Amino acid sequence: MNVKAMPIGEQQELRDDSKVEIPVRLTKEELIELSQVSGLRGFVHIAAEWMMIFGAIYLSQRFWHPALYILAIAFIGARQHALMILMHEGVHRRLFRNRTLNDWVSEIFLAWPNLISARAYRRNHFAHHRYLNTPQDPDWARRQGDPAWVFPKKWRALFSLMLHDLSGFNALRLLALMRSLMTTDTGVSKSFIAMRYAFYTAVVAAMIWAGVTKLFLIYWVIPLFTWLLFIFRIRSIAEHSAIEGRTPAYAQTRTALLTMLERIFFAPKNVSYHLEHHFFPSVPFYRLPALHEVLKAKPGFADSAHITRSYVGVLRECAGADRSLAFDGERAPCGLTMEPAADGASI
Repeated sequence: MNVKAMPIGEQQELRDDSKVEIPVRLTKEELIELSQVSGLRGFVHIAAEWMMIFGAIYLSQRFWHPALYILAIAFIGARQHALMILMHEGVHRRLFRNRTLNDWVSEIFLAWPNLISARAYRRNHFAHHRYLNTPQDPDWARRQGDPAWVFPKKWRALFSLMLHDLSGFNALRLLALMRSLMTTDTGVSKSFIAMRYAFYTAVVAAMIWAGVTKLFLIYWVIPLFTWLLFIFRIRSIAEHSAIEGRTPAYAQTRTALLTMLERIFFAPKNVSYHLEHHFFPSVPFYRLPALHEVLKAKPGFADSAHITRSYVGVLRECAGADRSLAFDGERAPCGLTMEPAADGASI
């Protein structure tokens, strides 16, 4: 897409740099090195995710057991999440150097199977980056007035919310979100729209011909509207909720340092390095841990960045147990400021 040829308003809409000044700097050499895109790594990650999906389906069918099926649902839902994260990389054009290849792979192998459009998502997501947590940020605006996104919460309310996601009761809300924000074919050609719906027609016809519609329902649709919805909730909470008492740029998002199991079943592809991604969206996902280490050595980052260990730690903060507020308490490990308790002890 030729951004220079577009009206100024459209150019701004398709930029992923933040309007808020980034408080930490990389040298030109550091930024160039960390922003290098490897098409081979992108291809390997995409192929590996699809192979793991088909492998999980095979193992679950071959050694059928209800417990194994539940494990497969969680694993496949996490792989669907991985595909969406890779689509997100394509939206930032971090999969392949060739833009045409990058955009079409993002659509056909990553976005369309998950019922979304990468091109439409790019418009929404770039506005989120540029106007983070302001009325011009579509993600922030969508959550205003929704009590589900008001924190801190009591543990009971938090668990109830996640249970509704995990059980599939919130599936209709996900469909509405996909329809209103992610699947609107805005600013694309009629041929693109025709190709997208021809893709769906061909896939459905192929499944009917091969007699695998039941497998599609139990191994693709169910994970999509249960486990994926559940981990989306946790990831969204971790990225932009209950982050207070910081300087403006650092108060917008957090980074979560996750366990191996969390990276497998909840947040693959280094997606939990969210603060680093917002500061430097040109850095591909496989270089985010390296970026994190570089930033830790920069003045101010280690003291100001909101870094939480594990999603359990994130939920504790959002439930009020470890909230990061503007108090004069001691700075706890990982950049958390502990709130003094009523009796003078730290929580």
